[in-house]
Amino acid sequence: MNDNRFRRHTNFKVDLVRLKAEAYTLMYDYPNGVYHTQRSLQTDGSDDWDISTGSKPDIDESIWDKLHPKLVGTWWEEFFAALPFKVYRARLLTIQPRTCYSIHVDRTPRIHIAIDTHPQARFIFTNPPALRHIPSDGHIWWIDTTKEHSAMNGSLKPRIHFVACLDNTDPN
Repeated sequence: MNDNRFRRHTNFKVDLVRLKAEAYTLMYDYPNGVYHTQRSLQTDGSDDWDISTGSKPDIDESIWDKLHPKLVGTWWEEFFAALPFKVYRARLLTIQPRTCYSIHVDRTPRIHIAIDTHPQARFIFTNPPALRHIPSDGHIWWIDTTKEHSAMNGSLKPRIHFVACLDNTDPN
């Protein structure tokens, strides 16, 4: 089925092994034994790791357009420079096992790179109804999240995605 709410960017592929290693380093706070389910990779200049996470319906998301200060000079800076388009509000998102987000609508489409996922992790669109799995294949997936949707993880392991807003909402 051809669904224009999902498009794979075929001209760009990330080093998924490196992305996964870097993501897990940020998500797991080894000294304190804490696993963070979300991390802001881009901020408004703040060094707050949670500043752009969670639901932000009344805030202009484009304010989070600067690389997190602690990521400057790291692999993440190279990663963002290599992306084929400008992004903002980039973050790492985990959906824990056997959980689901609320049904919602975003103001702009999102790009997703599946870092660690499972066939039981799905996007759910309500109208028309659709279930889609975004594979962990190193590709960027453009998803029209301006349509009513949710995401679920029906597996027994966490699902982790890199998620960002596009400066230009065109998926190409």
